[in-house]
Amino acid sequence: MPGVPVRCVAFDADDTLWDFTTAMWEALDRALTAGRALRPDRVAGLTAEGLQGLRDRLADDHHADDHQAVSHRPVKLSEVRRRSFAVALEEQGTPDPELAMVMADAYFAHRHGEVRLHPEVVGVLDTLARHHVLGLVTNGNTDPERSGLGGRFHFRLGADDIGIRKPDPRLFTMAAAAAGCHPGELVYVGDQPTKDVAAPQAAGCRGVWLNRTGAPCPPGIEPDAVIASLTELPAVIARLDAEEAAVLARVGVGPHPEPWPHDPRLDPDLLRQGDRRNVVDRYRYWREDAIVADLADRAHPFHVAVENWRHDRNIGAVVRNANAFGAAGVHIVGRRRWNRRGAMATDRYLPVHHHDTVADLARWAAGEGLALVGIDNVDGSLPLEDADLPERCVLLFGQEGPGLSAEAVSACAVTLAIAQFGSTRSVNAGVASGIAMHAWIRQHAGLPTGSSSGPGSS
Repeated sequence: MPGVPVRCVAFDADDTLWDFTTAMWEALDRALTAGRALRPDRVAGLTAEGLQGLRDRLADDHHADDHQAVSHRPVKLSEVRRRSFAVALEEQGTPDPELAMVMADAYFAHRHGEVRLHPEVVGVLDTLARHHVLGLVTNGNTDPERSGLGGRFHFRLGADDIGIRKPDPRLFTMAAAAAGCHPGELVYVGDQPTKDVAAPQAAGCRGVWLNRTGAPCPPGIEPDAVIASLTELPAVIARLDAEEAAVLARVGVGPHPEPWPHDPRLDPDLLRQGDRRNVVDRYRYWREDAIVADLADRAHPFHVAVENWRHDRNIGAVVRNANAFGAAGVHIVGRRRWNRRGAMATDRYLPVHHHDTVADLARWAAGEGLALVGIDNVDGSLPLEDADLPERCVLLFGQEGPGLSAEAVSACAVTLAIAQFGSTRSVNAGVASGIAMHAWIRQHAGLPTGSSSGPGSS
């Protein structure tokens, strides 16, 4: 998100701040040793590798359904680990709950008692803490208070405590809220590209990949930075801030000359420091909540919806267009996860709703007296250029590539197509949304007035 400094640096825990992998294998060996001391005959066939593979299988079984945490009590990974010892004994035909408990206790005594911080961690955290909020967002259960990092984090979000785990982007939205910043102001650092880079980026954060081994990055993932050691992180944060400062220097206005206007909508901090946000002059120096309220008062009676079944990165552009054309709201249908960075912070200023299915969206629209209007060049579509768009409507766009689903086409009162003259089958959802919204504006809204007026305008 251009134009925003880094306010929070949040970290993965295991294998990012401390050497979890070594401690885990040692703990498994301790568990086997404790088991052999009690019942060597029943432990003889078990190995550390086999126990770890079983634990991973059990964890995968628990989390295969993305909605597990919605419909059932979320299972803690510590519970999965404990259960893995019992299941291992059961699967070899020697069930023994007491022996499994002894092995689990031995495992956790070492796992939590022998946490080894990477040598650079304390110094890096101390450096960053001078100017940034520090947070911990982890799927693991290591307690920083017991690992030599007590008091260094402003917040900790543990998946076992919250009930959702990475790569669910909601964790990073929560992290930004805990830090008191926008997701675009948060940088997340971790060692797993999918969970620690792609997931925070989907929430609008920036993701830094800690790649100590020089492994290749998986296709389709583009970290905001790659570091081989945490010692490189302060320089990376400084570079990100410098890049944003360069952007800020080209937009917006500086501090407001005194005496300041007397207007409750104005933000004293912005008056004092200047306003470099991507807003029209009308809203210069305004508080964010004042902008939201004013936009809501002036919103047009149309909404925008987009299907999101495979994580569409163009949704950010749809949201930005909806803000630009004064839509009353945006509706995401399907997966909650979408890449907020493309919205350029405009999702701060208008409501973004979620519906699990097209049927849910259709029921909501009917209750609000809004017609569903599909935008796609499917068979039976009418030309957008000749259509009379309903004043109260929801403009519905499909997934990038396949376009509107069959369910969406059936739910729409009409489906309209944008005229094209080249070889490509379709334009992307971001472009299509802008064209369709502008068509609605030309039919139902006059030209904007006073966009550069108001308190604090330049």
